[in-house]
Amino acid sequence: MTLSPPRIAVVLALFALTFAGLQFSQTVRETPIKQPLSGFPVEIGEWKFARKSFFSAPVIDMLGVADYISYDYTEGNGGLLNLYISYFTAVGVTGGYHSLQNCLPGGGWNIASVADVPLARGGEIKKVVVQKGAEQQVVLYWFQNRGRIIASEYWEKIYLVLDAVFKQRRDGSFIRIIGQVPKGGDREAFTAEMVEFANRTIDLAAQYIPGA
Repeated sequence: MTLSPPRIAVVLALFALTFAGLQFSQTVRETPIKQPLSGFPVEIGEWKFARKSFFSAPVIDMLGVADYISYDYTEGNGGLLNLYISYFTAVGVTGGYHSLQNCLPGGGWNIASVADVPLARGGEIKKVVVQKGAEQQVVLYWFQNRGRIIASEYWEKIYLVLDAVFKQRRDGSFIRIIGQVPKGGDREAFTAEMVEFANRTIDLAAQYIPGA
């Protein structure tokens, strides 16, 4: 694959920022979460808590995650969403995000489309549509880090290094929502419901995740 000049510039900038960040990494401090995610609301708009799931101890140790939740929410029309929030006190020092491909459904699911979704509040989140036969799932995800909502993995890395250098902080969170499109349902309408759920989640998460 041939890299375009803008992409080459981004890659070079990442190398430079990473080098600078490593020089200052010894000054980075761990930033504790505001309050435990276990207190996250069990009702978000029309969606109500149904169940939660847990990682095994070896997975938690591998990720180095300081806190996380994986909650399922349902609503009256039979919709089901899974909300996953992970928090790290110092990304790349005490733990870090695993590959985003691992955050997508496996078992025969294939990526059908990837797009950025603008938010009315400003900023963007990522939308991935995955498909297996006639079934479809919509995945929304973003990084909610040090007062920013970030869809791009590239920009997340850039801000991570900049904040390590100038703020001595590398704390951050990764948030993902997965929804099964109802059979015979309108995917766009369902996605709009998910985006509204994401907007509410951003506001609620700000009560737990340290800001700027």
